Amino acid sequence: MPDLSVIIPVFNRGELVRHTVASVRAAAVDLAVELILVDDGSTVPLADDLARLGIGVDKLIRQPNAGLLFARLAGLAVATGRHVLFLDSDDLVSSEKLQAHVAALDGGADVSCSATGRQALNDDTGPIGPCVADSFAELPQDSASFFIAVQPAPHAPAFRTAYLQERVAAAPFPPSPLYNPVAEIWFYHICAPFPARVVKSAGLAIVGQHPGIRLTNHWERLAVAALAVQEAFARTCPDTVTGRRARIVFASRAFSEWRKLPRGFSAIYQSRLLRLFTPQAEDIALTKLGGGRFVALARFIGPVAAARLFRRWQAPRYASLRTMTDEEVVSLLRELPQP
Repeated sequence: MPDLSVIIPVFNRGELVRHTVASVRAAAVDLAVELILVDDGSTVPLADDLARLGIGVDKLIRQPNAGLLFARLAGLAVATGRHVLFLDSDDLVSSEKLQAHVAALDGGADVSCSATGRQALNDDTGPIGPCVADSFAELPQDSASFFIAVQPAPHAPAFRTAYLQERVAAAPFPPSPLYNPVAEIWFYHICAPFPARVVKSAGLAIVGQHPGIRLTNHWERLAVAALAVQEAFARTCPDTVTGRRARIVFASRAFSEWRKLPRGFSAIYQSRLLRLFTPQAEDIALTKLGGGRFVALARFIGPVAAARLFRRWQAPRYASLRTMTDEEVVSLLRELPQP
């Protein structure tokens, strides 16, 4: 049994993914690492690119284009490693990341999470210049806060394979193409209502920055996909001790996300996001929702009214952040089930 299965979905990035593969191979010293690539319907089959570049992998799956979430699930279904790590096809790993994950997970953790970093990446030459590490705070003790409040970058955590496969098999709500742009938070939300041991590990998961197409080019698309996951979670989160804890953390995050929205963004979206906070509003201390001035005002007029006033002063206008038309946002919202 391999120590670690590394799953890398690929869509039309046959050239770029070779740098991801190379970084995994370089970090796999003294480890048995199973490298699984999932070709999610690339125009040119990934097998052709890998053969041309002389790259060998342990498992290569080709499927009709189904999206990122389903590509990750396809890789997880064939993983045989004791532990599993998801990477995107433009990610890199530092030299110590894989060994740190394996040590933590072999030591009894269910989830091991590293810090993240950023580095320029060129299709031809690979990493360029120094890696810039992002700040990394201490992790919360409870799994609900980790999966919902922290929501680490998708390449930061590694999982004990049996733990993640069990959570997927018993998911409170099933995967959907609607969740593809934010595939990682589907995994996070199906794990959040259940206990897990999460530890902080050494190493860096590095985002390769390049001019190619990225899901993050349109934050509105990510926001609507996240709303789909959040509304499904709100409908299905189990009524258990850990489930109720997860609901409170979840409602606090929904309120925080609503407060951060730019002025003038879709009123429908804002209403649906705020609706996720309302059922738990009385269970959440005001100090969990804002700073001192916000708390003082919210004690008199309530948290929603206070937040509306603060947004008038603090939130940027949507026009300055827009990457899609109003019609495109409305079209995305129409694809979602009714709340």
